[in-house]
Amino acid sequence: MLPAALRSVLVVAVGVSVLTASAACKSNGASSDQKADPNPVATGPAPSFVEVRPKKTEGELLALLGSHAKKARAQGLVPYAELGATWCKPCRELEASMTDARMQSAFKGTYIVHLDVDEWGNALPKASLGVASIPRIVALDDEGKGTSRTIDGAAWEENVAANMAPPLAKFFHPAE
Repeated sequence: MLPAALRSVLVVAVGVSVLTASAACKSNGASSDQKADPNPVATGPAPSFVEVRPKKTEGELLALLGSHAKKARAQGLVPYAELGATWCKPCRELEASMTDARMQSAFKGTYIVHLDVDEWGNALPKASLGVASIPRIVALDDEGKGTSRTIDGAAWEENVAANMAPPLAKFFHPAE
């Protein structure tokens, strides 16, 4: 069994790679078999960002997103939905890059709600979450609905931290 600290780092690495991809995958309705931890995972003792992976069995998507948006704001974090899929190579590359310090810095202050497009497909439009391409990150309003603020893999070239972190940092922290 791995020590708790190492398990947290591994879960973060797996959970966030879905966020960093350069080429945008098109949603093709393939199914996902990956099981994910629905509990928030911090990147260390003092979390700089939080990730959650709600499952359909937990309830209606918009209600879940509203609840997570409220939790994010209570923690002083900004809520985002990350749309991806386990079959999407750029999504996996994004997630794999999350152990990189540049990526952790880019994601600082965020609360990421990972949503598998295959699992949540028909519920996504009701939450104002369009899936033109993945990976896609969408800012959430206070009710948990998607806003017009989005970024996807077309914002960078090769799916490596050096390419992904700068546009993601600018997206997450536009005033800086």
